[in-house]
Parts: sequence; C-alpha cells; structure tokens
Amino acid sequence: MLRRREVIAGLATTIGASLGLPYVSRASADSKFPASNVRFIVPFTAGGPTDVVARLVGDAMSKKWSVPVVVENRPGAGTIAGTAEVARSQPDGYTLGFVISAHTINPAIRKKLPYDTLRDFRGITELAEAHVVLVANPAFPADDLAGLLKAAHASSEPLAFASPGTGTSTHLAGELLQRVAGIKMLHVPYNGSAPALIDVLANRVPLMFDIWHSVQQYVEAKQLKVIGVANATRIPNAPQYPRIGETFPGYEANSIFGVVVAARTPDNLVSQLSADLAGYIRSPEFAEKATVLGMDPVGSTAPEFDDLIRKQIEKWREIASTSGISVD
Repeated sequence: MLRRREVIAGLATTIGASLGLPYVSRASADSKFPASNVRFIVPFTAGGPTDVVARLVGDAMSKKWSVPVVVENRPGAGTIAGTAEVARSQPDGYTLGFVISAHTINPAIRKKLPYDTLRDFRGITELAEAHVVLVANPAFPADDLAGLLKAAHASSEPLAFASPGTGTSTHLAGELLQRVAGIKMLHVPYNGSAPALIDVLANRVPLMFDIWHSVQQYVEAKQLKVIGVANATRIPNAPQYPRIGETFPGYEANSIFGVVVAARTPDNLVSQLSADLAGYIRSPEFAEKATVLGMDPVGSTAPEFDDLIRKQIEKWREIASTSGISVD
C-alpha cells in the first residue's frame, strides 16, 4: 500500500510539473510524516567529526520518528557532490542534507556550482558550531596573540600558517586575521588536517588554523600550543584560551554544522523537521556529546539558519574577493 501511494504521488508530481502546477509532495499525501525511510546525505567520508555528529542526529531522529534515518556518505568536490544530490532531491522532507561552513564559502570562491546556494535550499537548523583555533609549534617564539603580532612585525617574511585546504573555514580564518591585525601571513594549504598536522608538529610550518577536536590531544600533550580561539565564545572544555576577538573586536571565524532540504519543501514539513531536530540539539544528551567534540550546540529555527547562511556568504565573499581566493 505504501509503495502504491508513493507511485501515485510521483505521477502526480510529474503531471503537475508538466502543467505548471505547484509541487505536491508525497509527504502531503501521508497522514503521518515520516512514513518511510529518511535519507541523510553527508558530504564526507565516514568516521570524521562531521560524520559522528550526523550519525548522532540520525540515530536520535530514527528513535523519534520510528523510521530508519539512513546516513549516506557522498564525499567529493569540497562537499559539492553530496550537496548537489540534496538540491536534486524531491522536496518532500525525505532527503536531508548535512552542511558545514563550505556551504557558505563555496559561493564565494567558486564561479560555477551545480546549484544556487540561496535559491535551491531551505535551512532546517544550525546544529552546532565547532571551535577553530590558531595553534603553534612549541618552538614558535610567541605564546599568545600579542607575541604573534610582535613576531610578525619583526619578521621580513610573512608568517606561514597551514590549513586543511584552500577555501576552508580554517583558511579564511587566517585570511581574516591578517586583515584585521594588519600583518602578513602566508597560507600553506594541505589535503586534509592530518598531513598539515604532521608538518606543524615537525615545525616545518610554524602555525596552523584547525578545528579544536583535531588538535586537542596534541595541545594537551604539549606538542602544540594555542595562540587564540577564532570563535565568538571560548571553548567550553578549555576556557583558559582567549579569543582572538578579545584583541580584535568583531573578529569571528567558526565552523558551522547544519541541515538543509530542497528549496520547495512545504512550510509545514520545514517547521516539523526544524522543531524535531532542534529539540534534540537543545537536549542535555546532545550537549554532553557536543562538548566532548569541542562544539557548541545551537538548535536554531529554520528562518534563523537561512539568515545565517545569507550573512556568512556575504562575509566570505567579501574576504575571498579582497584576498584573491578562488579555486576555479
């Protein structure tokens, strides 16, 4: 019976589209949403912090909805491959897309995308924000931001900093710092966090912007030292490290995690999805797990997340333009 209903809904969609009629989702025909499996597309390989968060959310929603939420890892092209799959999906609430800061950075650094980030998606909720930190090899002559500025002004060469890749939130955190601080820095991109860390630990590159979860163990082992935190808040489980924004008010560079759906998903489904996901994100259960991962839970409303995406695109587009950053 369920399969028959899905077929009928699909035919109605095709016929309606050919006649120019509004889209009618299969969820609209169901008395209860969701009535079958929900896809959760994650644009990364399995096993990393992003995948961990997605599976925490997926498991929680599986229990709440009493249907499987199936995480599908679709890595590639700086998250574009997986996100494009969400843009092409039926706007019926049965395909969720996991997005990170790359979702707002890609429009700023890429001239060609297979979708329009603002037109082809609707935000559901911002799940959390990961803390971005500037760390240094212990041999670096500064232990804090004031010392880094002094070292930068004393050097005839720009200070080299590593990041997991060109156009990442960590890369742009460095570009923003040299802009607000009036210093010269040289970006050294790597293909991921692991190879970048190898060179910073070996002091081949003195500095690195990365996610706190990635570098925490090395900081605690005194193999790296924290110069500053890029976020608007200090790290919950490491509040001793000051924010860069305490020296340069307004400086903020974070790594966001959120959920989106295809643009024409009906308002009632967007509202339900947002309420259900944000409800879990605001729970003590998720807060405890997020802290371990070095993240701050958010659980925003759908309009709030849409507004954040717009503002982030504008911010990174301006930074990318003035810094000459492009990956096309």
